[in-house]
Amino acid sequence: MELVQAMKAVVFDLGHTLIDYYTDWETPELRAIERSYQLAVEYGGEAEPERFHADLKKMLVEGRVRKEKEMVEIPLYQVLDAIFQRFGCDVTDEMLVEGMDIFYGVLVEDRRLVPGTIEMLEMVKARGYAIGLVSDVAWGLPSDYPQRDMDHFHLKDYFDDLVFSTDVGLRKPHPKIFKIALSNLGADADHSVFVGNSLQCDVKGALGVGMTAVLKRSGYYQPDDSIVPDANVDQWSDLVPILEKNDAL
Repeated sequence: MELVQAMKAVVFDLGHTLIDYYTDWETPELRAIERSYQLAVEYGGEAEPERFHADLKKMLVEGRVRKEKEMVEIPLYQVLDAIFQRFGCDVTDEMLVEGMDIFYGVLVEDRRLVPGTIEMLEMVKARGYAIGLVSDVAWGLPSDYPQRDMDHFHLKDYFDDLVFSTDVGLRKPHPKIFKIALSNLGADADHSVFVGNSLQCDVKGALGVGMTAVLKRSGYYQPDDSIVPDANVDQWSDLVPILEKNDAL
């Protein structure tokens, strides 16, 4: 029986790896909360702004704690539906979409492609690698929102598969989200590379399933001496020797 060799793959994170967003999430989130309050008023909600702001902020913080602890995704529409219902709004699907658009709107107020990303993806593709993406989605937005960002910067054509947290209900570093990507690509973890900017989510998760874990240095970074990547890249040209080494495996 002829053995079929598994595909080699390079899998990327999205935010702060390929596309840079805010490094300070607190300020845009506060703007989104304020705009969500205005939306609630338009749909018949009755609440003091201070109470609404405090309650929605608490829900978002509690959600982040649960996401980190349990590695699950909490869809933003569920959070918005709960807060709008709490304050007596006549909640409709249209209202929830408007609410999600508010959060996406503040996200893209500061959005730019990491320099050299297109050229890097062309290089990876030319080397014969399958290219995948595993991305947690900010605030639990539906995956069509980050895909809009990818379309905006003309990235999607380079990818063979996309895995988003809100589509699978899990967040990094849960091993299953990495395994889904490898399975979709027909790739073997031992011959595949993951590139991301987070030690806690990207590097830890990739190491946990046996991938080569590469840290892409960015301004959005939390140190952790207990998590050691296989390699670091400051600019995309640094990825070339890592792939050359992987090619030899």
